[in-house]
Amino acid sequence: MTILTISSQVLYGHVGNAVADFTLKRMGHPVIAVPTVLLSNHKGYSDTVGEIFGPDLLRDLFSALERRGALDDIKAIQTGFIATVGQAQNIFDFLAELRNSKPDLPIIVDPVMGDKGRLYVEPGLVGAYRDRVPGLASLITPNAFEAQTLNGTESSDLDGLVAGLRLGGFDEGLITSAETLLDPTPERAILCYERGGNGHRLVRHEGLQFQRDPNGVGDFVAALSAGLYGQGSLHDRTERIARALVALLRATQAEGTPELALVTGQDKWIAALA
Repeated sequence: MTILTISSQVLYGHVGNAVADFTLKRMGHPVIAVPTVLLSNHKGYSDTVGEIFGPDLLRDLFSALERRGALDDIKAIQTGFIATVGQAQNIFDFLAELRNSKPDLPIIVDPVMGDKGRLYVEPGLVGAYRDRVPGLASLITPNAFEAQTLNGTESSDLDGLVAGLRLGGFDEGLITSAETLLDPTPERAILCYERGGNGHRLVRHEGLQFQRDPNGVGDFVAALSAGLYGQGSLHDRTERIARALVALLRATQAEGTPELALVTGQDKWIAALA
């Protein structure tokens, strides 16, 4: 069963589909990776060359995949970086059409908008996520800043944050970098809350120190969330994801590379995921 991932594509490094495609295939899932942009590298470097794909091209790609029958055995869909409001409209229209024909299809949305208090997408995308994702996404995987942005608050009260997300129609979520909402601690944390439940749970994990935190961690978590969807409770899956993330970050730290050691460290994070 195939997983469809919609996100950025870079030629160098590991973010977006460069993370999702390999991660999901290494987990044993066939993948169709649709790019929203094509870039030389992520924007953490001094310069970036590339192109944002128009929303009409994305619509045409989706239509061509449907004509090929490539979407007939889709197991799940995961969205990552969306560059423009026009892209968002066409992507969410496409997902809504698929959901109508496949009511039980899991859709995992990583609302990539910013980090560490800074929005790095056009502001209109915030409204697109707030308006279109509720009722569509089976699971959202924002970082803490993105969760606050969806909620329209800078409050670090976890109960209030989760209650606000539920009220906004984001029924189930896995929130990375949740430690930024807690008292200072060397540990990192992932917060998860389940559909139909009350409250939330925190999964704490080792915090590793880097001169510059590697990009692509959120993409890795989102890909694992798609690949593991439906396997046990969300809390159990979050614990597995946290173990795999620590293994990947340890491998990255050992290599001393600014990019995630996704490929060279694959045996370590796959073993930790079990």
